[in-house]
Amino acid sequence: REDTISVKLTGTAGQSFGAFLARGVSFELVGAANDYVGKGLSGGRIVIRPPENTKIVAAESIIVGNTVLYGATEGEAYFCGVAGERFAVRNSGVAAVVEGVGDHGCEYMTGGIVVVIG
Repeated sequence: REDTISVKLTGTAGQSFGAFLARGVSFELVGAANDYVGKGLSGGRIVIRPPENTKIVAAESIIVGNTVLYGATEGEAYFCGVAGERFAVRNSGVAAVVEGVGDHGCEYMTGGIVVVIG
């Protein structure tokens, strides 16, 4: 079932936040995260957004680092902000929404859906 386990966090997450997250597990982070967010995502859901009272303009600010969703196979990811380089490389089944990406976004992607709004 979706959201069997729902984890809400604040702050800055380090490397590989939400790596290999399984179906039924959701991580929501108010803050930002480093490289390899959602690496090998396997059915879970990741949401990362800046705090509501911030002066950060999401469409102009990095919210997640490089190589996000590398090798992800299933699940959902929503990022209110810009991702670094190599976003969704080798994605084969994840649906993701992001406000912008660096160079080489969706390289070697064989499945899934990525919507880049910015």
